[in-house]
Amino acid sequence: MEPTLSQRLAFIKYLFSMGVYQSCQPEAVRGISILSFHDSVELFLQLSLEKLNITKKSQSFMGYWGIINEALKDKTLSQEESMRRLNQARVGLKHSGIIPSKLDIEAFRATTLAFFDENCQNIFQMQFDDVSLIDIIKFERTKELLRQAESNFNKGLIYDSLQNIILSFRYLIKDYEESKIDRTHRSPFFFGDSVTSFDSFHLAFSSEHKKFKDFVEKVSKSIGAIQTAIKLLSFGIDYKKYVRFNSTVSSVQVSISESGRVVSYKHGEVKLSKEGLDFCINFIVESALKLQEFDFELEN
Repeated sequence: MEPTLSQRLAFIKYLFSMGVYQSCQPEAVRGISILSFHDSVELFLQLSLEKLNITKKSQSFMGYWGIINEALKDKTLSQEESMRRLNQARVGLKHSGIIPSKLDIEAFRATTLAFFDENCQNIFQMQFDDVSLIDIIKFERTKELLRQAESNFNKGLIYDSLQNIILSFRYLIKDYEESKIDRTHRSPFFFGDSVTSFDSFHLAFSSEHKKFKDFVEKVSKSIGAIQTAIKLLSFGIDYKKYVRFNSTVSSVQVSISESGRVVSYKHGEVKLSKEGLDFCINFIVESALKLQEFDFELEN
């Protein structure tokens, strides 16, 4: 498949995954998922016209079925009636403020997934499960590490998969920040030198000053955590999702030296579920999109 097609399919799947996430939120906001489901289906239909070389444009959401079915001939675009209901719910929400019930939203989530599962093979000759969100990431090092993470997870190499995931996110931040180094060789996202190591203090005081050394260590860790939080927030990254991401990968610790040497070790029981893997990938994809949606060049 052409790279542009696979990237657009990946974006469609990302929109759908956002709808799934929204559909599980509290009642007051879960109705937003209807808009994400509808947008993902409409983008799929538009991409289908291009894939099938159809020049005729649809004047309405439901008009796509007749146009695409003409081109498919021996096949049909499925889930027409369920998508009609989704379209009606979207119109009701957007134009009349009618919020669908929890049961309706669960039904739309299921039928939208069925729409993609049934039609992706017919139109694009691939399973919807095989569409990778990773394809929409522009940062090559991050993209490759996420692919390795998926591969290692499927092989049962959980430790390696977690290491790949952690490095993928670290390099995403690192590569983006380094692309913004100015003429003074400083990043505009610089929030102070690292204070996580105070070896000079350790050497200067004997064991009788242990309380003071403990205090210094606590202060340095606190400042380091604050610097990390400010940097992530300045990038527009969802910090609450970052906390969950950090918790998911916490059984493996990874450090990168200034020379680029990677050191990792286990911290307790190493575990990662398929749900955890999917969350981590979605989080990194979402973070990459945040960085990509407002990229800029510094005027040096």
